[in-house]
Amino acid sequence: MSFRRKSLVICFTILYISALFSQAYPDRHSTNLSDGWLSCQTSANPNPLRGNSHWIMYNLGDTYALTTSKIWNFNTPARVNSDNNGSWSLQPLPGKLEDGMKDILIDLSTDGVTWKEHSRFTIPKATGSSFYEGVFGPDFSGKTARYVLITATSNHGGSCYGLGELKIKSTAITTTTTSDPLADAIISVYPNPFTDLTALTLQNFPAGEVDINILDITGKVIRI
Repeated sequence: MSFRRKSLVICFTILYISALFSQAYPDRHSTNLSDGWLSCQTSANPNPLRGNSHWIMYNLGDTYALTTSKIWNFNTPARVNSDNNGSWSLQPLPGKLEDGMKDILIDLSTDGVTWKEHSRFTIPKATGSSFYEGVFGPDFSGKTARYVLITATSNHGGSCYGLGELKIKSTAITTTTTSDPLADAIISVYPNPFTDLTALTLQNFPAGEVDINILDITGKVIRI
């Protein structure tokens, strides 16, 4: 089995609207609620060890060797919705900087079933500015994964849990296999079991020399 590697960067941004709203500066993150992810109710975590929690799982679509990362926390400041600007009707809208994840657990998996904890990380609170450029995240040191699971264990004092964006530098792994020349080979023995004599039939064997061992029921070689 051999591996061919191709470098690329995977960027995950949770968007609820068209990609036309992409950032003008790649390392800056807007303050729009639609450019972030927000969880206000716990749910069953893909990793059973985490129980019901606030989490987000990224499916990379294939297995990659992961290296450096960058994280943007939830960058939407507190806002209010009012009826004709009447102070009596001011009501907070969903999401505020305090909802940003703080302490997180990062789990990796190649199949989405078996998980291994990679690290724990603390994400600073976002600035609420359109010039916000995030922070450098953990280095995955070449670990391979198809699924990246982030579980929040605390936030910055809000009632919900949010995240802005995750960017991971990675290397694609392409696997090539060599065909088995005996994949279609058929070996039959008759009669079986036998006492003194039996007939051995070989079908679909490739041309060339072959060594055949015949063993009894105990595993002892009786003829070579």
